[in-house]
Amino acid sequence: MRKLSVIAILMIMLFSFSSFASAQDATSPPYYLSGNVSYEATYYNQNFNAPGSVTLTLLKVTSDGDVPVGSKTVIVRPGETKTERVLLASNLPADYYKLKISYGSSSVIVYADRIIQE
Repeated sequence: MRKLSVIAILMIMLFSFSSFASAQDATSPPYYLSGNVSYEATYYNQNFNAPGSVTLTLLKVTSDGDVPVGSKTVIVRPGETKTERVLLASNLPADYYKLKISYGSSSVIVYADRIIQE
């Protein structure tokens, strides 16, 4: 029963983030990361007439504000659903980082995501 509760809470959080993220830019809470950092997610373009895009930016948390350390853009064809892993930065020193998702098109939804540290 406890395992089911944890899964239910994670699903609620996932759907909350993806519905929020599809409407506007979103930034994650800080994560303590180092080494090579990738982002894997499933992307869905609700528009069947035009491609959409999502820009993923890894930000280092500093006392003077967040500083970009890596960025990639994922293009999603009309009506396409795809899962893609994107390397955001290599050889990062251990520190706190955030992920910012910027939507080039409001028709793209990002879900089932995870940050991968290697």
